[in-house]
Amino acid sequence: MKKAVFKMWMPLALLATPLALLAQQNKVVKSITVKGSVEFTDPKQPENKVWLMKESLGGKPTAVDSVLLGPDKKFTFHLKQDHQGVYTINTFNWDRVSFWSDGDVKVDMRGYDTAFYKVKIPHYTFVEGSSDNNFINQYVLNSEFNYRRSIDDYNAAYFAKKSTDTNYTHYLNTRRVYSPINEDYDTRQEILMRVYKGRPVTIYAIRGMAGTQAGEKYDKAMALLEELIVKYPWLTEAKELKQTIIYNTNQAKRLKNGQPMPSVKYPTPEGPLASLDQYKGKWLLVDFWASWCGPCRQAIPLVKELYEKYKDKGFTVASISIDTDNNAWRKAMKEENMPWLQLLSDNKDNTMKEFQFSGIPTMYLIDPAGNIADRYTGFSEETAAKVKATIEKGAAPKKATTSIPMSGF
Repeated sequence: MKKAVFKMWMPLALLATPLALLAQQNKVVKSITVKGSVEFTDPKQPENKVWLMKESLGGKPTAVDSVLLGPDKKFTFHLKQDHQGVYTINTFNWDRVSFWSDGDVKVDMRGYDTAFYKVKIPHYTFVEGSSDNNFINQYVLNSEFNYRRSIDDYNAAYFAKKSTDTNYTHYLNTRRVYSPINEDYDTRQEILMRVYKGRPVTIYAIRGMAGTQAGEKYDKAMALLEELIVKYPWLTEAKELKQTIIYNTNQAKRLKNGQPMPSVKYPTPEGPLASLDQYKGKWLLVDFWASWCGPCRQAIPLVKELYEKYKDKGFTVASISIDTDNNAWRKAMKEENMPWLQLLSDNKDNTMKEFQFSGIPTMYLIDPAGNIADRYTGFSEETAAKVKATIEKGAAPKKATTSIPMSGF
């Protein structure tokens, strides 16, 4: 009997770089047109504005143009630039989509989210543009599918713990999967990087590859970045990104467990600045949150339970909001009625940079000596249990804890 033969095929476009793409390799595109539409507008606002933002990849995006949506809910930007790069279309400071600016683009966006709790549930937005722009299209799709799968896995494990169906629990604990979620994601992104190897648009991915720990991934990301710096002298964002990665690495070292919590001062609801130094001698849970963040507000009851149980045992909480809308912050505080110190970041971007987070809620547990005991990204019942155990034992765990879901921006 003949053995079965399985053949694999790939489109020629993935096996060889098209000649047209090679011809564009060092061409600098000076101007493009950006067109789009928005499905949902903010009903509470008399005017709905769309911004075109230039991503520096090393700091805060810069607004280069803006337009008010008309009755047709469409927008057009005529972008003039020194060189192509990563840009983001920002609708009402809520929905955002990024693209590579080496050709005209067109996009249909969802726009405003009318939910009471605004949670960043990904809805994929395809941007019609150049061949290089499709790198961002595919990269974002991989990332969003990975996020959705992680939520599914988290929910399955959560409800299995509460279920009385032992067969279901046994299946989840013993099932065999083709590849773990993180390995599957890494494989997809690695293949994408190989297909677009050496292209300037890969800087969009490199910014998230290095991490903050020395090692193989860090060295690989920095090597790819150096290649872009040499190959494309006009890509100034590559040099900026290198400096940002170096800064983040150094800052992460300062935020490791056992290191002193940075001394900061932020405005209180009454106006005067207040610092966290006043809580030395106590266990302190520092909660970075925002009024619009669903997971942040869902975590508040769990934090209240911790506070009520341990407030007489040397434990307290301080919430630091990254809201940019003062009224929304005050409204949320009144609704949640949190009986501990409330502070408002006077510069969201600097706060996120200093404390090295891109998603909320992010919390730091500080020991009575003022040192970082642990860090939590997201907050669940399991996380609350770890905080309890740390306080009761009086010893800090060695590893920072991550719990999903969380809200990014």
